[in-house]
Amino acid sequence: MTFRGILVGLAAALLLPASALAQSGAPAFLADELPPMPGAQIALPTVGDNVADTEQWNRVFGQVWVRNVSRPSLYPVLPMNGRGNGRAVIVVPGGGYAFVSIESEGFRVAERLAAQGYTAFVLKYRPRETARDANGFIAGLAADFGNLGRGELPDHPPAVDDLAAAVALVHGRAAEWRIDPEAIGVIGFSAGSRTTIRLLEQRPEAALLDHVALIYPPMTQTVGAGPRPDLFLAIAADDPLFRQGGLNLVEHWLEQSRAVEFHLYSGGSHGFGMRPQGTTSDLWIEQYLAWLALQ
Repeated sequence: MTFRGILVGLAAALLLPASALAQSGAPAFLADELPPMPGAQIALPTVGDNVADTEQWNRVFGQVWVRNVSRPSLYPVLPMNGRGNGRAVIVVPGGGYAFVSIESEGFRVAERLAAQGYTAFVLKYRPRETARDANGFIAGLAADFGNLGRGELPDHPPAVDDLAAAVALVHGRAAEWRIDPEAIGVIGFSAGSRTTIRLLEQRPEAALLDHVALIYPPMTQTVGAGPRPDLFLAIAADDPLFRQGGLNLVEHWLEQSRAVEFHLYSGGSHGFGMRPQGTTSDLWIEQYLAWLALQ
């Protein structure tokens, strides 16, 4: 579903009773409760062991999200035996800090990376707390999505802490995964790219990164401090974040580093991730992998 379709679905779910919504033809809002997705995960040392597990997994508009995370972790997605290329990428999904889009912007990205020999890690970070019931959650989500491109997403330091811990952990255990500690990168989506920017500006762990990718980031950002690793940036021209900030982020980065690969797609809107949109933005993952291969 496109970003516009999600907005329509959110508005319909808020304004119409369930019986009317079923007859309206608008996309239905469903927050199906799911069990946690299977897979080994590594706890990050950013919270104590006695913190209660409060996370909720939902399927919303056909996408798997996790929210109210209290125990951040990394999910390793490893290449087949003997196919590892010694390089690693930490995947940081988006979600406006209301949830973690852990499927389309997490596991599916990591699986493509692993298929090409990269050791990938999906970061399940701590977003802000949201209402546990579906109605309260959708009300907050509608307000967040409706304001996209009209203001700035507030900083969320716990996510930056979790990404910093993830980078340090992967670097410190590089030999265990047969990774070159000098060949670690991060790819962030939307709020995940905002987290990556804040890491570059604020945390010493940023110096451990060889490359970064920002997928539909807030284009108003200038990245005021910190290192400038090789950058891949992809966004659609009809994304509210591009309409808001234009080329600001790219232009400022280029003033300090020419190592930039920039893709501006004519369509795709916001949040395309690994979900086909029928636009050239569907090609972003192949272009990112081609760029990675040359780093």
